[in-house]
Amino acid sequence: MLQLLSRVLAYFWRRAEGAGPGVQRPAATGTLKTVQGVVTRFCHDYGMIDDLICFTSDAVMGGVPLNVGQKVIAIVEEDKTSNGLKAIRVEAVSDKWENYSSPTYDSSELKTKMLIGNITSLTEDGGYINKTTSFSMAQVCEGFEPCKGDWVQAEYFINPTTWSSEAVSVKPLRYKRVDKVRISSVCGRIGVVDDSIFFILDYLKLPDGYSPRRHDLVNVVVVESNQSCYIWRALCMAPSDKNGDKGGLKVSRMTNFGTLKLGESKNMVIWIENKGNVPHSLISCRLAGWEKEKQFSFQLPEKGQKTPTAFLSSSVPVKQENLSKGSISSLNDSREPMCQPLNNAFVTNNGTPPGIGENGRNVEEQPTVETEASGEIFIPPDGKTSIVIICTAVNPGLCKELLLLCFSDFIIGRYIEVTVINEEETLIAATEPFSLRKHKVIPELQRMKTTVTVTEHKRSCRRHLPSFLPHYPIPDRLRKCVERKLDILTFQPLLAERLNLSNYKANLSTLLWLEEIHAEMEIKEFSMSGVILKKNGNFLVLEVPGLAEGRPSLNAGDKVILKSQDYSEHIIEYIAYVTEIHDEDATLRLNPEFEQVYNFEPMDVEFALNRILFFLSFPFLKPKVLFPDTLVLQSPQVVKTWNNMGRRTVAADHEHIVNGIMTPEQRDCEFFNPVLNEHQKLAVKRILSGECRPTPYVLFGPPGTGKTVTMIEAILQVHYTLPDSRILVCAPSNSATDLVCLRLHDSNFLKPGVMVRVNASCRCEETISDTVKLYCKDGEDIWKASRFRIIITTCSSAGMFYQIGVRLGHFTHVFVDEAGQASEPECLIPLGLISEVNGQIVLAGDPMQLGPVIKSTLALAYGLNISMLERLMSRSLYQRNEDTFGAYGSYNPLLVTKLLKNYRSHSTLLALPSKLFYHKELEVCADTSVVTSLLGWEKLPRKGFPLIFHGMRGTETREGHNPSWFNPTEAVQVMRYCCLLAKHVNNAVSVTDIGVITPYRKQVEKIRFLLRNVDLMDIKVGSVEEFQGQEYLVIILSTDPCFSALLEYSLANGVYVGCDLPSELKSLQQ
Repeated sequence: MLQLLSRVLAYFWRRAEGAGPGVQRPAATGTLKTVQGVVTRFCHDYGMIDDLICFTSDAVMGGVPLNVGQKVIAIVEEDKTSNGLKAIRVEAVSDKWENYSSPTYDSSELKTKMLIGNITSLTEDGGYINKTTSFSMAQVCEGFEPCKGDWVQAEYFINPTTWSSEAVSVKPLRYKRVDKVRISSVCGRIGVVDDSIFFILDYLKLPDGYSPRRHDLVNVVVVESNQSCYIWRALCMAPSDKNGDKGGLKVSRMTNFGTLKLGESKNMVIWIENKGNVPHSLISCRLAGWEKEKQFSFQLPEKGQKTPTAFLSSSVPVKQENLSKGSISSLNDSREPMCQPLNNAFVTNNGTPPGIGENGRNVEEQPTVETEASGEIFIPPDGKTSIVIICTAVNPGLCKELLLLCFSDFIIGRYIEVTVINEEETLIAATEPFSLRKHKVIPELQRMKTTVTVTEHKRSCRRHLPSFLPHYPIPDRLRKCVERKLDILTFQPLLAERLNLSNYKANLSTLLWLEEIHAEMEIKEFSMSGVILKKNGNFLVLEVPGLAEGRPSLNAGDKVILKSQDYSEHIIEYIAYVTEIHDEDATLRLNPEFEQVYNFEPMDVEFALNRILFFLSFPFLKPKVLFPDTLVLQSPQVVKTWNNMGRRTVAADHEHIVNGIMTPEQRDCEFFNPVLNEHQKLAVKRILSGECRPTPYVLFGPPGTGKTVTMIEAILQVHYTLPDSRILVCAPSNSATDLVCLRLHDSNFLKPGVMVRVNASCRCEETISDTVKLYCKDGEDIWKASRFRIIITTCSSAGMFYQIGVRLGHFTHVFVDEAGQASEPECLIPLGLISEVNGQIVLAGDPMQLGPVIKSTLALAYGLNISMLERLMSRSLYQRNEDTFGAYGSYNPLLVTKLLKNYRSHSTLLALPSKLFYHKELEVCADTSVVTSLLGWEKLPRKGFPLIFHGMRGTETREGHNPSWFNPTEAVQVMRYCCLLAKHVNNAVSVTDIGVITPYRKQVEKIRFLLRNVDLMDIKVGSVEEFQGQEYLVIILSTDPCFSALLEYSLANGVYVGCDLPSELKSLQQ
């Protein structure tokens, strides 16, 4: 029966090897010599053979691109100009004779490399790995039938004929055998085993005559694969036991309670029928103990009964034991008596387990053997009995437990499942099933089209800038590579190299184009059909599901194309522009005549990509900025005597300030913030001194270490100490940029007219706080804003200063906050505006946090997600060196200051990230009265440990046409925690001290709805970006990924609550 499995395992990963014949060296003839050699150098239009013979691409026969290491035959002559050898004809070596065809190449002659990737597509005789590396079925190891989504390990080479990567061997990345597991579900041609293994019948090897059915006990061989939410795919399957469960017994398979409301109870009868010829005795029943809340219990029939008396006998108390699925499998394989491990679960005649007296107290347990068990239930041949399972719903979400039926010489298990919901979930349940709006394709016959545009449209009425930036159109060859899923290396082979000065512009340009192509393709997917516009006064409003979450990403001024659905021979196309965005409504400006005559007719909608973010060119920066290898110190910008006196205000310092510049008396006094620690002060001094300029200075600030406070101090010191300074402060997001503006405002050290906040034209004013708005008005005029001493804007908006033609060196200092979240091209925009001789660059951030968001998988694969900060920190000049710089936090103090004192978190919350990312160096310096204020909260699983990891088995869903996800079960639990905190009788937490972070816009909406229903609408709920730099006494994180390290930490410290762990994480609990 298991012959198929054994054969697959025996021959699973075998591959054939072959070697091609060699080629003999031809002899020289006449004055022209014919030689055979190896290409040792090749770059675009020229190359070298054996480092002696040069050749150009024109000399290569057939225009075939060559690779380093490739064997060639060349006709060589002496170059009279250089007195060297020059090839006038170069032909790649072939090991086969083919008439009238281009040379072929044996992969054994070419250098192969190892590739770990995902099968992205399959053809009739092969497929592709990572969209670009092709393979044939002949190269796949024996016994493995690949499927889309499988993770594989392949050897590949670059075919010099096609310049595409080809695999010479393909095998699964990981595989294993799993025995005695149940088929959870079968739907059509797909199914799931053990709730964790996906299978497709078309790609599944089965024994002859066997068809998988739900609840079948099977053995499977699985390979690692991406299949929806599953990471394993079944390769082959065989039934584990054809004759019922064991010993001829047949046990009910319907063990799912379905959906129950919180607090509701339900009974289910499980029948045990003896189909064999040998009698059996049910010794005991027990639960494996996977489910923490003990929602399940059971009743056994009294002696002499076939069915339990459900309402006369009490429930059998459950003895909870932690058993992994692996141990259950080992029990199933055993044929020895299993009485000894099951003693605690024997059931006596009176319905109570041993060790429990009549009064319910524990008594001393005596060793029990099988023959002494008085609670046995005898099941003769053709006889049957039953067990009543009782479920009391107490824990929301999906719950799964394992019931063990213990017989004299084997155990039979059944999974018990229930989904528990509560009343609040019905309030936020999906209003309608989710379905994507599909764009209606216009028949090809209609080719006549009329386009109606907006009269005298201007992108922004607030700002008029010259438009002379180059457009950098996407090369057609690159676009075809992406659309046809060809190897990107054929367009830009330099992407295979590590980023350096020679390939810098070419590689980053290609990566930006890849990101733009993805954005174009993505925005087309949001096209809508049959949409009816709403009217708002004289304007038309388009409702765009998912707009609030950036799917699609629209800004004021973006173009929208509306098409009439009256598809006659003439198509009318109306061009609209977005004027305002509010949540998921976009106000449009169209042709005035159309706005007047529109009568709610259905329209087709297409969105156009705004290319302005891709127009910006790469400023020419010197190697000491982009690729610093040596440090050349300059004379300090200022020599200052530092005193640590009390903090002053503008009013107190007025007598020492003349026209906004500190006098020498004030200049040599103090730090503006007197509570800075030694690391923060050192960073400020280094920045002000600027000895390493223009080499970037890195302020390495882990969360809560006062990075922004340090940067504010440095900006103030530069502003007041260097009267000729002009400071550009940037960050990748508006939230981070606004935070810097607010902190500078709150310092009370800046006079009016010193600082300006420059916003993008497309930014909605509703998202700007009142305080920041005070500095935004002057930012509408870019020419005027460029003359301020301190200019604050996002990295991308800094590109507007290129449009007005500011000179190189206009800014003396550039501070980039949250530099780890900015892509390198984005970070280059502000850096190109300073002098390469005396300009000071400060990159503040944390390379250990999340990097820039990149949507193109190709751009991601080739490194666009690596920020400039992270790349610089990997260079030898910036790397950690405990031996040399141990006294300075292990980094060169001239270039890097790492902040170590954490002022935000309790020690138990800081321990894990400090260990994982920061070499255990972070120091706890938070205000004890704050971080210990809730250590006695009654809902903490462990008093004195301010962390709860609450596991939920909810269901993620979407509704209507909105692509955003939400989880009702999680949303309700978040609401409950907020109520427990904010409505506590004795020690209520202020609603302003509670923050809820969740990544999905729809989840934000659902949580806010629930909080409004309980009068807690003032609790802030938003995404990570909305909490940039902010601190709250309590943070509740609602998210779907499971963080293994944090989960393991929570389990080890006894602060995990909620549902039972998924099977793949059970090992963490041991």
